[in-house]
Amino acid sequence: MKPFIKEIIVVEGKTDTAKLQSLFNADTIETNGSKLSNATIALIQKAAQNRGVILFLDPDGTGETIRRKLENNLIGFKQAFIKKSHMQSNKKIGVAEANDQAIINALKHVVTFNKNKMSITWEEYSSIEWNKSKRKIIANYFKISESNNKQLFKRLNMMNVTLNTVKKIIFSYKDQ
Repeated sequence: MKPFIKEIIVVEGKTDTAKLQSLFNADTIETNGSKLSNATIALIQKAAQNRGVILFLDPDGTGETIRRKLENNLIGFKQAFIKKSHMQSNKKIGVAEANDQAIINALKHVVTFNKNKMSITWEEYSSIEWNKSKRKIIANYFKISESNNKQLFKRLNMMNVTLNTVKKIIFSYKDQ
């Protein structure tokens, strides 16, 4: 018997839905790739209020663009992330192309986001001398996709992560 997922999973296309439904008893909403319409955004907003949603988008530029657009239109939601290295081949990058275990792990480690929280200020965030390796440490720790400083700042706030937590994670990684 396949595990049941209560929330509705937002994916880019039909192949993503088919892949998820082969592994889980789950409902999806498809964004139709980058052709995300206002009607689909409204449907996702309604689903977020009623059952909750998990954004599970491809780890590529299009997926990140859709993710940012939805982040700006939702208040409370969850996200699941996979890495490009989890693909079964190098030809195409997406949820449908990820190996089964990577998908299962991503949905076991969903991250809750709430846009109305402000747990760290830009001044506090900027007090850390950020570089790509530090952003990667934080992304790996929280199982989110790697991003630039502005996106990471926004995501840390949506996850309600404090400056002390960020410093502890970076500091403990340097000690390893």
